[in-house]
Amino acid sequence: MVKKKERNTSNKGKEGLGIAGFTLGIVGLLLIIFLGPLNIPIHIVGLIFCWIQQKKNPTKLGKAGLIINIVGLIIDIFFIYYIFKYVVPQIQEIIDAGGVNNLPLV
Repeated sequence: MVKKKERNTSNKGKEGLGIAGFTLGIVGLLLIIFLGPLNIPIHIVGLIFCWIQQKKNPTKLGKAGLIINIVGLIIDIFFIYYIFKYVVPQIQEIIDAGGVNNLPLV
């Protein structure tokens, strides 16, 4: 009797997108400090990877990546809101006052 080779049926090889999306979510959260809203594409790509992973083969890392990327996008949106609400008017006041040369010394 001829034995057939057993196929590797573990999920290790099928978790690639979930791992990548989870990693992008973590990296995006860490880079919020340095890049601010410029890391929105990182969270979007991570969200897409995790979403595809959950559709094909649901995993815990895929679900965690979805949550982390959604939280990252929400933080990015609040960051953009903060910039336009508080930082841009301050810059506009400096420009209206005559530029950087007329800033009061603290």
